[in-house]
Amino acid sequence: MTAEICVFPLTCRIGKIRAVAVNLIGSRSEKLAKAYRHQISAGLISHMEKNGVPRHEQGERLFEFWQAVHTEIAKRIEGAA
Repeated sequence: MTAEICVFPLTCRIGKIRAVAVNLIGSRSEKLAKAYRHQISAGLISHMEKNGVPRHEQGERLFEFWQAVHTEIAKRIEGAA
C-alpha cells in the first residue's frame, strides 16, 4: 500500500503571493528583486522537501506560484494606472 501526500497548493497561499508581489514591486533594483526571488524560491523548495513533495513535482508547483505572483503584480499595476 502506498500513500500520497497532498500538500496545500502554493497557488492557494494568497497572503504569501500578495506579500511577494508587493515586495517585488517595491524593490529598489533588479539585483535586489532577483535576490529576493531566489530567497523565496529556496524557501518554498525547502518547505516542499520537508513536507515530502516529490522532487519531480516541485518545479511545476514553484512555476505555478510564480505565475500567481506575476498575475498579482499585473493586477496591482493595472489598478494603480
